[in-house]
Amino acid sequence: MDRRKRPQTESPAAATLADFYARLRAEDLPSETVHAVRRHVLDTLGAALAGARQPEPAAALEAARIAYGDSGPALLWGRTETAAPGAAALVNGTAAHALELDDASGCDHSGAVVVPALLAALPLAAGAGEGELIAGVAIGYDLGRRMLEASGGYDAHNNAGWHSTGTCGVFGAAAAVARLLGCDAATTCNALGIAGSFASGTWAFMSEGAMTKRLHPGHAAASGVLAVLLARSGMTGPAAILDASWGGFLSTYAADNADRSALTIGLGEDWRIHRSSIKPYASCRGTHAAVEAMLKLRGEGASPENLAAIRVNVHPTIVRMCGATEVSTLLDAQMSLPYALSVALVHGAADLPMFSEAVRRDRAVLEQARRVEVVESVEPMSNVAAELVLEFREGGQRRLRIDVPAGSATNPLPDYGVIAKYRSLATPIIGPEATSRLEHAVLGLGKGVRPNEILQSLRMPPR
Repeated sequence: MDRRKRPQTESPAAATLADFYARLRAEDLPSETVHAVRRHVLDTLGAALAGARQPEPAAALEAARIAYGDSGPALLWGRTETAAPGAAALVNGTAAHALELDDASGCDHSGAVVVPALLAALPLAAGAGEGELIAGVAIGYDLGRRMLEASGGYDAHNNAGWHSTGTCGVFGAAAAVARLLGCDAATTCNALGIAGSFASGTWAFMSEGAMTKRLHPGHAAASGVLAVLLARSGMTGPAAILDASWGGFLSTYAADNADRSALTIGLGEDWRIHRSSIKPYASCRGTHAAVEAMLKLRGEGASPENLAAIRVNVHPTIVRMCGATEVSTLLDAQMSLPYALSVALVHGAADLPMFSEAVRRDRAVLEQARRVEVVESVEPMSNVAAELVLEFREGGQRRLRIDVPAGSATNPLPDYGVIAKYRSLATPIIGPEATSRLEHAVLGLGKGVRPNEILQSLRMPPR
Protein backbone atom coordinates (compact mmCIF):
# COMPACT_ATOMS: atom_id res chain seq x y z
CA MET A 1 0.00 0.00 0.00
CA ASP A 2 1.20 3.53 -0.78
CA ARG A 3 2.63 4.75 2.52
CA ARG A 4 1.43 8.26 1.79
CA LYS A 5 -2.16 7.08 2.17
CA ARG A 6 -3.63 5.83 5.42
CA PRO A 7 -6.72 3.78 6.18
CA GLN A 8 -9.63 5.94 7.25
CA THR A 9 -9.79 4.04 10.54
CA GLU A 10 -6.25 5.05 11.52
CA SER A 11 -5.96 7.77 14.16
CA PRO A 12 -4.86 11.17 12.83
CA ALA A 13 -1.13 11.66 13.31
CA ALA A 14 -1.65 14.90 15.25
CA ALA A 15 -3.77 13.07 17.80
CA THR A 16 -1.14 10.36 18.25
CA LEU A 17 1.62 12.93 18.66
CA ALA A 18 -0.43 15.09 21.01
CA ASP A 19 -1.26 12.17 23.25
CA PHE A 20 2.39 11.15 23.52
CA TYR A 21 3.84 14.63 24.01
CA ALA A 22 1.22 15.65 26.60
CA ARG A 23 2.23 12.70 28.79
CA LEU A 24 5.99 13.06 28.37
CA ARG A 25 8.08 13.81 31.46
CA ALA A 26 11.70 14.88 31.55
CA GLU A 27 12.40 11.73 33.54
CA ASP A 28 11.39 9.70 30.48
CA LEU A 29 14.20 11.18 28.40
CA PRO A 30 17.60 9.49 28.07
CA SER A 31 20.42 11.32 29.83
CA GLU A 32 22.14 12.02 26.53
CA THR A 33 18.97 13.72 25.26
CA VAL A 34 18.83 15.97 28.32
CA HIS A 35 22.46 16.87 27.72
CA ALA A 36 21.68 17.67 24.08
CA VAL A 37 18.92 19.98 25.34
CA ARG A 38 21.47 21.86 27.44
CA ARG A 39 23.90 22.21 24.53
CA HIS A 40 21.31 23.46 22.06
CA VAL A 41 19.67 25.89 24.47
CA LEU A 42 23.06 27.40 25.33
CA ASP A 43 24.02 27.66 21.67
CA THR A 44 20.69 29.28 20.77
CA LEU A 45 20.94 31.86 23.54
CA GLY A 46 24.44 32.84 22.49
CA ALA A 47 23.36 33.27 18.88
CA ALA A 48 20.30 35.27 19.89
CA LEU A 49 22.20 37.62 22.18
CA ALA A 50 24.74 38.30 19.45
CA GLY A 51 21.92 38.99 17.00
CA ALA A 52 19.79 41.12 19.31
CA ARG A 53 21.04 44.44 17.90
CA GLN A 54 20.70 43.52 14.24
CA PRO A 55 18.21 45.38 12.00
CA GLU A 56 15.79 42.44 11.69
CA PRO A 57 14.92 42.04 15.40
CA ALA A 58 14.88 45.83 15.74
CA ALA A 59 12.24 46.03 13.01
CA ALA A 60 10.33 43.14 14.57
CA LEU A 61 10.36 44.90 17.94
CA GLU A 62 9.05 48.15 16.53
CA ALA A 63 6.18 46.35 14.81
CA ALA A 64 5.50 44.13 17.84
CA ARG A 65 5.10 47.14 20.11
CA ILE A 66 2.34 48.41 17.84
CA ALA A 67 0.68 45.02 17.40
CA TYR A 68 1.00 43.68 20.96
CA GLY A 69 1.45 46.80 23.11
CA ASP A 70 4.47 48.20 24.89
CA SER A 71 4.74 45.81 27.81
CA GLY A 72 4.14 42.30 29.03
CA PRO A 73 5.66 39.59 31.22
CA ALA A 74 8.10 38.07 28.73
CA LEU A 75 11.74 39.08 28.38
CA LEU A 76 13.39 40.58 25.33
CA TRP A 77 16.81 38.94 25.50
CA GLY A 78 19.74 41.27 25.92
CA ARG A 79 17.43 44.23 26.52
CA THR A 80 15.94 45.97 29.51
CA GLU A 81 12.35 45.84 28.24
CA THR A 82 9.70 43.18 28.60
CA ALA A 83 6.93 42.38 26.13
CA ALA A 84 3.86 40.28 25.51
CA PRO A 85 4.72 36.59 25.01
CA GLY A 86 3.96 36.65 21.30
CA ALA A 87 6.06 39.78 20.82
CA ALA A 88 8.98 38.32 22.76
CA ALA A 89 8.88 35.09 20.76
CA LEU A 90 8.82 37.07 17.51
CA VAL A 91 11.73 39.34 18.43
CA ASN A 92 13.92 36.77 20.18
CA GLY A 93 13.37 34.17 17.47
CA THR A 94 14.31 36.68 14.81
CA ALA A 95 17.41 37.65 16.79
CA ALA A 96 18.45 34.02 17.16
CA HIS A 97 18.68 33.64 13.38
CA ALA A 98 19.85 37.16 12.59
CA LEU A 99 23.53 36.22 12.24
CA GLU A 100 23.21 32.68 10.82
CA LEU A 101 24.92 31.30 13.94
CA ASP A 102 22.05 29.22 15.30
CA ASP A 103 21.82 25.45 15.04
CA ALA A 104 20.70 23.62 11.91
CA SER A 105 19.55 20.22 10.60
CA GLY A 106 16.39 20.27 12.66
CA CYS A 107 13.27 21.82 11.20
CA ASP A 108 15.86 23.33 9.82
CA HIS A 109 16.74 25.97 12.44
CA SER A 110 14.96 24.44 15.41
CA GLY A 111 16.70 26.31 18.22
CA ALA A 112 15.66 29.74 16.90
CA VAL A 113 12.03 28.57 16.87
CA VAL A 114 11.65 26.34 19.92
CA VAL A 115 13.74 28.11 22.59
CA PRO A 116 12.27 31.61 22.03
CA ALA A 117 8.74 30.18 22.06
CA LEU A 118 9.29 28.33 25.32
CA LEU A 119 10.99 31.15 27.21
CA ALA A 120 8.38 33.65 25.98
CA ALA A 121 5.61 31.41 27.33
CA LEU A 122 7.40 30.65 30.61
CA PRO A 123 5.82 33.56 32.54
CA LEU A 124 2.41 32.03 31.69
CA ALA A 125 3.40 28.61 33.05
CA ALA A 126 2.66 28.92 36.75
CA GLY A 127 4.60 26.32 38.68
CA ALA A 128 6.56 25.06 35.67
CA GLY A 129 9.98 23.76 36.63
CA GLU A 130 13.06 22.64 34.80
CA GLY A 131 11.39 19.34 33.90
CA GLU A 132 8.69 21.05 31.87
CA LEU A 133 11.27 23.20 30.12
CA ILE A 134 13.51 20.24 29.28
CA ALA A 135 10.56 18.22 28.01
CA GLY A 136 9.36 21.18 25.96
CA VAL A 137 12.72 21.61 24.23
CA ALA A 138 13.01 17.90 23.44
CA ILE A 139 9.45 17.84 22.07
CA GLY A 140 9.90 20.95 19.94
CA TYR A 141 13.06 19.64 18.30
CA ASP A 142 11.47 16.24 17.86
CA LEU A 143 8.32 17.34 16.08
CA GLY A 144 9.98 20.08 14.02
CA ARG A 145 12.40 17.57 12.52
CA ARG A 146 9.69 14.92 12.09
CA MET A 147 7.63 17.40 10.12
CA LEU A 148 10.54 18.01 7.75
CA GLU A 149 11.23 14.30 7.31
CA ALA A 150 7.54 13.64 6.67
CA SER A 151 7.64 16.37 4.01
CA GLY A 152 10.21 14.38 2.06
CA GLY A 153 13.31 15.80 3.75
CA TYR A 154 15.24 19.03 3.41
CA ASP A 155 16.02 18.88 -0.30
CA ALA A 156 12.50 18.04 -1.45
CA HIS A 157 10.70 20.51 0.81
CA ASN A 158 13.05 23.46 0.43
CA ASN A 159 13.64 22.99 -3.29
CA ALA A 160 9.87 23.18 -3.71
CA GLY A 161 10.21 26.74 -2.42
CA TRP A 162 9.20 26.29 1.22
CA HIS A 163 11.49 27.51 4.01
CA SER A 164 11.15 24.60 6.40
CA THR A 165 12.17 26.64 9.45
CA GLY A 166 8.85 28.43 9.13
CA THR A 167 6.60 25.78 7.66
CA CYS A 168 7.70 22.88 9.87
CA GLY A 169 9.02 24.80 12.86
CA VAL A 170 5.66 26.20 13.92
CA PHE A 171 4.43 22.70 14.79
CA GLY A 172 7.47 22.11 17.00
CA ALA A 173 6.92 25.44 18.75
CA ALA A 174 3.25 24.68 19.40
CA ALA A 175 3.94 21.20 20.77
CA ALA A 176 6.73 22.55 22.98
CA VAL A 177 4.66 25.37 24.46
CA ALA A 178 1.68 23.07 24.99
CA ARG A 179 3.85 20.77 27.10
CA LEU A 180 5.33 23.68 29.05
CA LEU A 181 1.85 24.95 29.91
CA GLY A 182 0.65 21.49 30.90
CA CYS A 183 -1.96 21.15 28.17
CA ASP A 184 -3.82 17.86 27.89
CA ALA A 185 -3.82 15.78 24.71
CA ALA A 186 -7.02 17.33 23.31
CA THR A 187 -5.75 20.89 23.76
CA THR A 188 -2.36 19.96 22.32
CA CYS A 189 -4.04 18.40 19.29
CA ASN A 190 -6.09 21.54 18.75
CA ALA A 191 -2.92 23.64 19.04
CA LEU A 192 -1.25 21.56 16.33
CA GLY A 193 -4.33 21.94 14.16
CA ILE A 194 -4.25 25.70 14.60
CA ALA A 195 -0.49 25.81 13.99
CA GLY A 196 -1.14 24.35 10.56
CA SER A 197 -2.94 27.56 9.61
CA PHE A 198 0.18 29.52 10.53
CA ALA A 199 2.73 27.36 8.66
CA SER A 200 4.47 29.68 6.22
CA GLY A 201 7.71 30.92 4.71
CA THR A 202 9.26 30.67 1.24
CA TRP A 203 12.74 31.05 -0.25
CA ALA A 204 11.88 34.15 -2.27
CA PHE A 205 14.19 36.16 0.01
CA MET A 206 17.18 34.69 -1.84
CA SER A 207 16.63 36.85 -4.93
CA GLU A 208 17.47 40.06 -3.06
CA GLY A 209 18.82 39.14 0.37
CA ALA A 210 15.57 40.17 2.05
CA MET A 211 15.17 40.13 5.83
CA THR A 212 12.38 37.57 5.84
CA LYS A 213 14.82 34.68 6.19
CA ARG A 214 15.62 35.98 9.68
CA LEU A 215 11.94 36.64 10.37
CA HIS A 216 10.73 33.11 9.69
CA PRO A 217 11.89 31.48 12.95
CA GLY A 218 10.54 34.41 14.96
CA HIS A 219 7.20 34.18 13.20
CA ALA A 220 7.08 30.41 13.76
CA ALA A 221 7.91 30.86 17.44
CA ALA A 222 5.25 33.54 17.96
CA SER A 223 2.70 31.54 15.98
CA GLY A 224 3.39 28.46 18.10
CA VAL A 225 2.70 30.46 21.25
CA LEU A 226 -0.48 31.93 19.76
CA ALA A 227 -1.70 28.52 18.59
CA VAL A 228 -1.50 27.13 22.13
CA LEU A 229 -3.17 30.18 23.69
CA LEU A 230 -5.99 29.95 21.16
CA ALA A 231 -6.44 26.24 21.88
CA ARG A 232 -6.53 26.92 25.62
CA SER A 233 -9.19 29.56 25.00
CA GLY A 234 -11.45 27.08 23.22
CA MET A 235 -10.45 27.47 19.59
CA THR A 236 -10.44 24.15 17.78
CA GLY A 237 -8.13 23.03 15.03
CA PRO A 238 -8.44 20.09 12.64
CA ALA A 239 -7.15 16.83 14.11
CA ALA A 240 -6.37 15.76 10.54
CA ILE A 241 -4.16 18.82 9.95
CA LEU A 242 -1.19 16.63 9.02
CA ASP A 243 -2.83 13.88 6.99
CA ALA A 244 -6.11 15.13 5.51
CA SER A 245 -6.28 14.32 1.80
CA TRP A 246 -7.55 17.85 1.05
CA GLY A 247 -5.88 20.68 2.92
CA GLY A 248 -3.72 18.53 5.16
CA PHE A 249 -0.16 19.77 5.62
CA LEU A 250 1.45 16.82 3.84
CA SER A 251 -0.99 16.74 0.93
CA THR A 252 -0.65 20.51 0.46
CA TYR A 253 3.01 21.24 1.20
CA ALA A 254 4.54 17.91 0.16
CA ALA A 255 2.07 16.22 -2.16
CA ASP A 256 4.68 14.33 -4.19
CA ASN A 257 7.18 13.56 -1.43
CA ALA A 258 5.23 12.95 1.77
CA ASP A 259 6.20 10.13 4.10
CA ARG A 260 3.58 10.03 6.84
CA SER A 261 5.40 7.26 8.70
CA ALA A 262 8.18 9.70 9.62
CA LEU A 263 5.77 11.53 11.92
CA THR A 264 5.61 8.70 14.42
CA ILE A 265 8.25 6.09 13.64
CA GLY A 266 10.56 5.64 16.61
CA LEU A 267 8.47 8.05 18.67
CA GLY A 268 9.90 8.18 22.19
CA GLU A 269 12.96 6.18 21.18
CA ASP A 270 14.71 8.17 18.46
CA TRP A 271 14.79 11.76 19.74
CA ARG A 272 15.31 14.01 16.75
CA ILE A 273 17.33 16.60 18.66
CA HIS A 274 20.23 14.21 18.10
CA ARG A 275 20.00 14.90 14.36
CA SER A 276 20.61 18.64 14.81
CA SER A 277 23.98 20.29 14.22
CA ILE A 278 25.75 23.16 15.96
CA LYS A 279 27.61 25.57 13.68
CA PRO A 280 31.32 26.30 14.03
CA TYR A 281 31.18 28.87 11.21
CA ALA A 282 28.96 31.93 10.66
CA SER A 283 27.56 30.83 7.31
CA CYS A 284 24.92 28.53 5.86
CA ARG A 285 25.41 24.96 7.02
CA GLY A 286 25.72 23.85 3.40
CA THR A 287 29.04 25.73 3.13
CA HIS A 288 30.74 24.21 6.17
CA ALA A 289 32.30 21.09 4.64
CA ALA A 290 33.96 23.15 1.93
CA VAL A 291 35.17 25.76 4.45
CA GLU A 292 36.58 23.02 6.65
CA ALA A 293 38.42 21.55 3.67
CA MET A 294 39.79 24.94 2.65
CA LEU A 295 41.09 25.68 6.14
CA LYS A 296 42.82 22.32 6.24
CA LEU A 297 44.46 22.76 2.83
CA ARG A 298 45.43 26.33 3.69
CA GLY A 299 47.19 24.94 6.73
CA GLU A 300 49.08 22.65 4.37
CA GLY A 301 50.29 25.50 2.17
CA ALA A 302 47.47 26.59 -0.16
CA SER A 303 47.37 30.37 -0.59
CA PRO A 304 45.83 33.01 -2.88
CA GLU A 305 49.25 33.44 -4.51
CA ASN A 306 49.87 29.81 -5.45
CA LEU A 307 46.38 28.77 -6.55
CA ALA A 308 45.36 28.83 -10.20
CA ALA A 309 41.80 27.61 -9.80
CA ILE A 310 39.30 26.65 -7.09
CA ARG A 311 36.44 24.27 -7.68
CA VAL A 312 33.99 22.81 -5.18
CA ASN A 313 31.72 19.87 -5.95
CA VAL A 314 28.50 19.89 -3.94
CA HIS A 315 24.95 18.60 -3.85
CA PRO A 316 22.54 20.21 -6.39
CA THR A 317 20.65 21.93 -3.57
CA ILE A 318 23.82 23.75 -2.51
CA VAL A 319 24.61 24.82 -6.08
CA ARG A 320 21.22 26.45 -6.22
CA MET A 321 21.20 27.84 -2.70
CA CYS A 322 24.83 28.88 -2.15
CA GLY A 323 26.40 29.33 -5.57
CA ALA A 324 26.12 33.11 -5.90
CA THR A 325 29.16 35.41 -5.68
CA GLU A 326 27.31 38.73 -5.19
CA VAL A 327 27.56 39.74 -1.53
CA SER A 328 25.98 43.16 -1.12
CA THR A 329 24.29 42.16 2.17
CA LEU A 330 25.23 40.08 5.19
CA LEU A 331 22.71 37.43 4.14
CA ASP A 332 24.23 37.30 0.66
CA ALA A 333 27.66 36.61 2.13
CA GLN A 334 26.44 33.99 4.59
CA MET A 335 24.60 32.15 1.84
CA SER A 336 27.53 32.33 -0.61
CA LEU A 337 29.86 29.35 -0.83
CA PRO A 338 32.38 31.30 -2.97
CA TYR A 339 32.54 34.04 -0.34
CA ALA A 340 32.88 31.62 2.58
CA LEU A 341 35.70 29.77 0.81
CA SER A 342 37.36 33.06 -0.05
CA VAL A 343 37.52 34.40 3.52
CA ALA A 344 38.73 31.01 4.70
CA LEU A 345 41.54 31.13 2.13
CA VAL A 346 42.48 34.81 2.51
CA HIS A 347 42.01 35.27 6.25
CA GLY A 348 42.10 31.72 7.60
CA ALA A 349 38.74 31.97 9.35
CA ALA A 350 34.98 31.96 8.72
CA ASP A 351 33.73 33.24 12.04
CA LEU A 352 31.40 36.21 12.49
CA PRO A 353 33.97 39.00 11.97
CA MET A 354 34.74 37.54 8.53
CA PHE A 355 31.23 38.50 7.39
CA SER A 356 31.42 42.13 8.50
CA GLU A 357 30.84 44.91 6.01
CA ALA A 358 34.56 45.75 5.98
CA VAL A 359 35.55 42.23 4.97
CA ARG A 360 32.69 42.00 2.48
CA ARG A 361 34.33 44.95 0.70
CA ASP A 362 37.85 43.53 0.85
CA ARG A 363 39.11 43.40 -2.75
CA ALA A 364 41.32 40.39 -2.06
CA VAL A 365 38.34 38.46 -0.71
CA LEU A 366 36.03 39.44 -3.56
CA GLU A 367 38.66 38.62 -6.16
CA GLN A 368 39.09 35.12 -4.75
CA ALA A 369 35.32 34.63 -4.52
CA ARG A 370 34.95 35.31 -8.24
CA ARG A 371 37.47 32.56 -8.94
CA VAL A 372 35.50 29.87 -7.11
CA GLU A 373 33.58 27.51 -9.35
CA VAL A 374 30.64 25.78 -7.65
CA VAL A 375 29.79 22.55 -9.47
CA GLU A 376 27.11 19.93 -9.08
CA SER A 377 28.86 16.75 -7.96
CA VAL A 378 28.75 13.73 -10.23
CA GLU A 379 29.27 11.54 -7.16
CA PRO A 380 26.37 11.05 -4.74
CA MET A 381 26.72 13.20 -1.65
CA SER A 382 24.51 14.79 1.00
CA ASN A 383 23.64 18.47 1.11
CA VAL A 384 26.21 19.07 3.88
CA ALA A 385 29.12 17.38 2.08
CA ALA A 386 31.64 18.90 -0.32
CA GLU A 387 34.72 18.06 -2.34
CA LEU A 388 37.23 20.88 -2.72
CA VAL A 389 39.56 20.78 -5.74
CA LEU A 390 42.54 23.15 -5.83
CA GLU A 391 44.70 23.65 -8.94
CA PHE A 392 48.17 25.10 -8.27
CA ARG A 393 49.97 27.58 -10.53
CA GLU A 394 53.12 25.47 -10.67
CA GLY A 395 51.11 22.36 -11.50
CA GLY A 396 49.50 19.73 -9.35
CA GLN A 397 46.14 19.37 -7.75
CA ARG A 398 44.79 18.76 -4.27
CA ARG A 399 41.37 17.23 -3.65
CA LEU A 400 39.72 16.93 -0.27
CA ARG A 401 36.23 15.60 0.29
CA ILE A 402 34.43 16.03 3.60
CA ASP A 403 31.15 14.19 4.04
CA VAL A 404 30.48 14.92 7.71
CA PRO A 405 31.67 18.41 8.66
CA ALA A 406 32.42 19.43 12.23
CA GLY A 407 29.31 20.23 14.23
CA SER A 408 27.24 17.48 12.63
CA ALA A 409 25.23 15.08 14.74
CA THR A 410 27.76 12.31 14.04
CA ASN A 411 30.77 14.64 14.29
CA PRO A 412 29.68 16.98 17.09
CA LEU A 413 31.54 19.91 18.49
CA PRO A 414 32.92 19.01 21.92
CA ASP A 415 31.22 20.63 24.90
CA TYR A 416 34.13 23.02 25.35
CA GLY A 417 33.69 24.16 21.74
CA VAL A 418 29.98 24.87 22.26
CA ILE A 419 30.75 26.76 25.47
CA ALA A 420 33.55 28.78 23.88
CA LYS A 421 31.28 29.79 21.01
CA TYR A 422 28.53 30.79 23.46
CA ARG A 423 30.89 32.89 25.58
CA SER A 424 32.30 34.70 22.56
CA LEU A 425 28.79 35.69 21.47
CA ALA A 426 27.12 36.45 24.80
CA THR A 427 29.86 38.30 26.67
CA PRO A 428 29.93 41.46 24.49
CA ILE A 429 26.17 41.83 24.99
CA ILE A 430 25.43 40.99 28.64
CA GLY A 431 28.91 41.09 30.15
CA PRO A 432 31.05 38.36 31.68
CA GLU A 433 29.15 37.94 34.96
CA ALA A 434 25.73 37.47 33.38
CA THR A 435 27.28 35.27 30.70
CA SER A 436 28.71 33.01 33.40
CA ARG A 437 25.43 32.89 35.35
CA LEU A 438 23.45 32.04 32.25
CA GLU A 439 25.91 29.32 31.27
CA HIS A 440 25.72 27.81 34.75
CA ALA A 441 21.92 27.85 34.72
CA VAL A 442 21.54 26.29 31.27
CA LEU A 443 24.16 23.60 31.84
CA GLY A 444 22.50 22.89 35.18
CA LEU A 445 19.14 21.97 33.62
CA GLY A 446 18.07 18.68 35.10
CA LYS A 447 20.17 19.27 38.20
CA GLY A 448 17.84 21.49 40.21
CA VAL A 449 17.86 24.74 38.22
CA ARG A 450 14.87 27.06 38.38
CA PRO A 451 13.90 28.29 34.88
CA ASN A 452 13.72 31.81 36.23
CA GLU A 453 17.50 31.69 36.73
CA ILE A 454 17.82 31.54 32.95
CA LEU A 455 15.47 34.46 32.44
CA GLN A 456 17.19 36.65 35.01
CA SER A 457 20.55 36.31 33.28
CA LEU A 458 19.10 37.16 29.87
CA ARG A 459 17.81 40.53 30.96
CA MET A 460 20.04 43.57 30.69
CA PRO A 461 20.16 45.59 33.90
CA PRO A 462 18.64 49.09 33.61
CA ARG A 463 21.29 51.74 32.95
